[in-house]
Amino acid sequence: MWKLQEFDREEFISRYWQKQPCVLRNAFSNLDEMQQQLVSPEELAGLACEEDVHCRLVIEKDGTSPWQLLYGPFEDEDFLQLPETHYSLLVSECEKWFPELTELLDQFRFIPDWRIDDLMISYAPAEGSVGPHIDEYDVFLLQTMGSRRWLFCDTPGEQPQLIPDLDLAILQEFEPDQDVTLNPGDMLYLPPGIAHHGIALERCMTYSIGFRAPTSSSVLESYALETEHLGIGLKRYRDTDLELDRHHAEITDAEIDRFRTLATELLQQPVQVWQDAVGKMLSDSAVVAPQGDDQPVYVSDLLSCAWLRHPETRMFYHQSKQTVSFYYNGRVSVLPRSQQVLDHLQQLCANREWSVSLISECLEIEPMEAMLIELATNHAIIPIND
Repeated sequence: MWKLQEFDREEFISRYWQKQPCVLRNAFSNLDEMQQQLVSPEELAGLACEEDVHCRLVIEKDGTSPWQLLYGPFEDEDFLQLPETHYSLLVSECEKWFPELTELLDQFRFIPDWRIDDLMISYAPAEGSVGPHIDEYDVFLLQTMGSRRWLFCDTPGEQPQLIPDLDLAILQEFEPDQDVTLNPGDMLYLPPGIAHHGIALERCMTYSIGFRAPTSSSVLESYALETEHLGIGLKRYRDTDLELDRHHAEITDAEIDRFRTLATELLQQPVQVWQDAVGKMLSDSAVVAPQGDDQPVYVSDLLSCAWLRHPETRMFYHQSKQTVSFYYNGRVSVLPRSQQVLDHLQQLCANREWSVSLISECLEIEPMEAMLIELATNHAIIPIND
């Protein structure tokens, strides 16, 4: 069972989170007992041959060009043609394909669920790497097989210069402050903006737990979509004081100011609009209903078996004075606020498998019945007998 060892959450958040790197020795010291839950290099390569799996090969040397980048899905022959050293295979969203790995992500739930992005697993032979680079998000790098040398800086640098004409964002200059080697069970935390370079010392595997950090433009885009959906605040440009002393092809400063005012006024909508815009953005996912599956879902269906959250489903909630808004996969269901509703919503969010007894308890709360039917209808949850 995954268990983060001797980890002081409060100290980590106050000293390191988004502040400075942190090496955690023996963070998962029981890996020898967990061989059944660890992904092997062969399993990772097999997954990289499947459709709908986001994966990459980075070949530093002996490719068609330096730092050659290839995207999957791959064929078995692709791996047979690889050099003996200096390459890396990276597979994203592994928790969706190996459900047992969700227990590893659960160890990081001291950070809000919506912040957790995915679990990427990389395999590399000796000297394999993806070059010195910078990530714009927080990441925990857990070594599960072999040893990897990590070079990294203590603080974020200035605007980095990248090697031109590469498909990868590799730093042109890299002067690390730290040089550490991670062995199985060791973990390195890196905040955003820290330049780093991982080099395999032997055949090794590294698990990367990455975190989401939405940009300001993505927040504004979600907010604009929400106002358009509600049909509020959608004023059109007006120029009652149109200037005559100007060339007909000119865009004037006065016109720019009118547009700025138009946009600024759009942002002055009630807080509920912001709440739904953020909730829908953070819970948005790729879950879609299978073609031709439009059968209605009834309460008897919900009680007929246990249910499982779809691997792509994201669900969160926000509570206000009178209501609780439950967000899932870019949708929202509004429930009256009560301690009973909150307790059961928290259980649903905490568990990936929903037992018949939990479903039955939720159905006893009248407002939750329609929400559960909606979840099943939209395939946010899947009957386990499927």
